[in-house]
Amino acid sequence: MKNYLFFLFFSLSFYQVIGQNFDFTKTKITLKNEFGISYPNAVIILSSSDTNYVINIDNNGEGIIDLVQGIEFTVTSYISKEKFEFDEIIFIEKNKNINQVSIDLQFDLYTEIFEIKNLNFESGKFNIQKQYFKDLENLVILLRKEINIKIEIAGHTDSIGDNNANIILSDNRAKSVKSYLVRNEISESRIKCVGYGEKQPITNNSTKNGREKNRRIEIRILK
Repeated sequence: MKNYLFFLFFSLSFYQVIGQNFDFTKTKITLKNEFGISYPNAVIILSSSDTNYVINIDNNGEGIIDLVQGIEFTVTSYISKEKFEFDEIIFIEKNKNINQVSIDLQFDLYTEIFEIKNLNFESGKFNIQKQYFKDLENLVILLRKEINIKIEIAGHTDSIGDNNANIILSDNRAKSVKSYLVRNEISESRIKCVGYGEKQPITNNSTKNGREKNRRIEIRILK
């Protein structure tokens, strides 16, 4: 499956300090998918003819860099080691007293998303219970039939616990599903795993039943 060129949409928020000039601007970059949800643990490369920046996007989908003013930068993203290039450039004008900038990078990544209805997890755990293996067989059948499909396995948690711990837990849940697929002869190169933690609930976390539904896996078919 070939790489797709994602179109970049970004908004700039400027904070000016009167009477001061800056050669650099503190720049916060947030990477988001088409649902406006921050996309974690990626790498952004800003490149010019003589300057390159490597920005590590954290669990919250954010990265901060001191960006030199007056230079045009092209934008490249690496997600699970796969390279995606953007058409637009980032440019911060020099001598405009711009101290801080916030940039939202948004990309269009998916063609379809579906939830595995019969796959939920015990609270605080990421192992797949054996009774759910049969429900994963349909996914294996789909991937064997559609050999050009690549997927993102999106792991989710309820709202109990620390946000960062939930991101790690949800990532481990996604990796458990990936391990099952690989054991069933689906190539690792076709699979990405992302843990979204508690950020994308499908129902209210105030009830036990709601929290159980939110501890789930979604399969996102990539373009």
